[in-house]
Amino acid sequence: MNEELGKYFTTGEFANLCRVKKQTLFHYDEIGLLSPKIKKENGYRYYSYEQFEVFQVIALFKEFGVPLKEIKTLLTDKKSRNMITLLKEKSFEIEEKIRSLNHLQAIIQTRLQLAEHALRADFSSISFQYLDEEKFMISQSMLDEAEQKYTTVIPDLIHYIQLHKLDRGYPIGALLAKEQIQKNEFYNYKHMYVKIPEGIEEVDYHTRPQGLYVVGYQKGDETEHAYNRIIQFVREKGLKIGEYAYEEYVIDEVMADGIENSITRIQLQIQSY
Repeated sequence: MNEELGKYFTTGEFANLCRVKKQTLFHYDEIGLLSPKIKKENGYRYYSYEQFEVFQVIALFKEFGVPLKEIKTLLTDKKSRNMITLLKEKSFEIEEKIRSLNHLQAIIQTRLQLAEHALRADFSSISFQYLDEEKFMISQSMLDEAEQKYTTVIPDLIHYIQLHKLDRGYPIGALLAKEQIQKNEFYNYKHMYVKIPEGIEEVDYHTRPQGLYVVGYQKGDETEHAYNRIIQFVREKGLKIGEYAYEEYVIDEVMADGIENSITRIQLQIQSY
């Protein structure tokens, strides 16, 4: 018998193999989930290497959150159909979790890129930049509406973005029309917007056209001061402003110490000739 025992693992050895405490194996034996292959009269217990496969299945289902009682039933009735059904269900759950994690990773990467860009930016500068075309999901029109409209428009936009899984971590932006800029109505936005991923065709969206833009920055609520500087810059170059200005946070309240220290990037379209 001692020669035969050489093919088996003691409780300690099997626990090391499974990377669990011996108490876990004692508990599994106590509830009838996984018992030693051999139990000696002197109290020594021995497990076979085949039982490692059983332990792996138990560990797998535990990772899925399946109760030990249910795992015991699955291992006891030996019906392949039940096991296959459960494995398919868990495989689907894992795929869903992977998609969710990939989505979260995309959001984190966007936030990281925006934060790193903010650290490099000179917020006192005004410059011409040639911007590529970008697609934005926009809210319903807010033009000439009361401020209370924000409390319905913004949640509706966010919920739509989330429902259609379009969120990639980009900040909510504001679309200011040329007519409002000329009237100094800097808070009379036409739409709120969120940048959406490329390749999305099944939803209506606004396209920010590629072309020349003047890019400047606004600190806190110094909106009028920021626009006056930008418009003066455009005039000095003998140019005219285009159809829209696109505003979005570069440093929001997550990164700024108070809203007065937040930074908004203003991208003012230049009229093409």
